[in-house]
Amino acid sequence: MESTTKLNSMQMFMLKIFDRQLNSKQEQEIKQLLAEYFAKQIDEEMDVIVESRSLTQKDLNKALSTHKRTKYAQ
Repeated sequence: MESTTKLNSMQMFMLKIFDRQLNSKQEQEIKQLLAEYFAKQIDEEMDVIVESRSLTQKDLNKALSTHKRTKYAQ
């Protein structure tokens, strides 16, 4: 038996907006807008984390080269 998930209000809103044919340029522009929106959200969240933890650029650089993945049994 398949389970169904109800669409939330934002999903319904997006379906209504896109209830018309878009050309490839319009699709690309919308994808770009969404990518920029979510990138901005991530930047703002990162700023809050950096400030709340008093992180420096050195700390961030170290995190980039630190291996944090879970080790799994072979």
